[in-house]
Amino acid sequence: MEPALLLAGGPLMTPDRDRSTAGPRIVGASWVLTATDDRLELVRDHEVVIDRGVIADVRPATDPRGSDDRIWLEGHLLLPGFISGHSHIGALSSTRGYVESNPRTRRGRNFLHTMELLEELTDDERDALTAANVLGMLRGGCTTHVEMSLSLKQMQSYVRVARRYGVRGYPSAMVPGMHRIMELWGADQHVLRAAAAETETEIALAVDFAASIEDDLLRPMMAVGTSAAHTPETIRQVREAAERFHGVQIHLQAGFTGGPTGTDEQFRRVWGNDEVPWLAALGLFDPGTPVFGAHCLGLELERDLDLLPRDNFTYVNSPSATGGGVSPGIAPWPEMLAAGVNTSIGIDAHSADYLENIKLAVMYGRARTDFLVDRSAVAMDRPSIWTALHAATIGAAAGLERRDLGRLVPGARADLCSIDVVGAPHGVGVVPPEPLNLLLYANGLSVRNVLTEGVWQLRDGEFVFDDVAEVINTAGRINARIWERLEAEDFFVEVPREDRLEPR
Repeated sequence: MEPALLLAGGPLMTPDRDRSTAGPRIVGASWVLTATDDRLELVRDHEVVIDRGVIADVRPATDPRGSDDRIWLEGHLLLPGFISGHSHIGALSSTRGYVESNPRTRRGRNFLHTMELLEELTDDERDALTAANVLGMLRGGCTTHVEMSLSLKQMQSYVRVARRYGVRGYPSAMVPGMHRIMELWGADQHVLRAAAAETETEIALAVDFAASIEDDLLRPMMAVGTSAAHTPETIRQVREAAERFHGVQIHLQAGFTGGPTGTDEQFRRVWGNDEVPWLAALGLFDPGTPVFGAHCLGLELERDLDLLPRDNFTYVNSPSATGGGVSPGIAPWPEMLAAGVNTSIGIDAHSADYLENIKLAVMYGRARTDFLVDRSAVAMDRPSIWTALHAATIGAAAGLERRDLGRLVPGARADLCSIDVVGAPHGVGVVPPEPLNLLLYANGLSVRNVLTEGVWQLRDGEFVFDDVAEVINTAGRINARIWERLEAEDFFVEVPREDRLEPR
């Protein structure tokens, strides 16, 4: 029997799918972001007709006054539900609020240790945290998650919660899981080969669970936590298993100087090659299986961009990775765009606000381009809000090989969100002539309505689930106990209010 989400007053109730899908079946708005082929297009005063969870038509509004089967969202921008290309949803709220002032020049508060402690939770505790974090994702308009759970236990928790809330997910269990990865990350070849049998067991268990869960909303994938914790044999096993499912997710960051591995030099000493060429030689990027590569830090872009395929590889830019504002502008998103690599935007950990991350992707991407373009060895594209919205919808859907996601067109799944572009503090008091740039002043609380497969999840800013406040309170109590544990371990070292950096 699946564990219940234990809350005050009983288990969490699921959405009333019959009531929700019965009406309204037409949703219209002052602005609608639709698409022609793979190009996003804005249309004024249109409506989306929904039939059994699928978009039947997108047409000029016929009755903006509203009726029993029609809802009109005056002053709203109606968009496809956002697709996060990379997330660790079980860890979102537990890893934010205390790492954002970590210094650049020395180690501060390592949230990876918090992630290790999450492995000690009971199933009910894990589900309660995951439930609160999924609600946060929905609140920001994100309806589909390419989810790299930090372990098989967390993947199982995600699946339980996703089914209760009716969200769309591509879940995977990170291998090695969080309970093992830190002892292997950056280890020498002898240690990695000695641990390979246990890693192979993790792969087999992930495959068994993935094979048992597939349905219309949940499509499993495989995941490599970091190539620096694998052998060639286990990388090939993950790739082979991924061919049974819907692709593979991987952190590409073995050469990142801020990570546990150190630099590509250390990786090269172990395997005789840098990370991306090593993986390419092992066949991880071979055609036929989607690959979602998160972060791509420490790459030699002149070389590695040519090794990343254009037909089955998606780069995921996660602006809030390592904590809000900790590592701004380090993601090579402008270089990926200019090279023609398909891109997506991911949550990673910490933030659950997808709309905020769309905004950060634009701002960080522009800052990176403006400051580095004159010194860059490769071309860079300076992103706009159009670029970010494409990555958050059509780009991510292309990576998943789903032309029925990420766009509001006939035949697509009815995954939608609406954003108020009139009200304070980000709106202008009237329906704007160009609504997209107002998203650069908005955040997840500006999202007012969310539907997945035509089912209401957020209606006029309120969730349709029971006991949502208690979900949040329960998660808070669990987080408080985690922080008490961290406090007892002297985890909360003093961090500077400013981090003085001297020129070289």
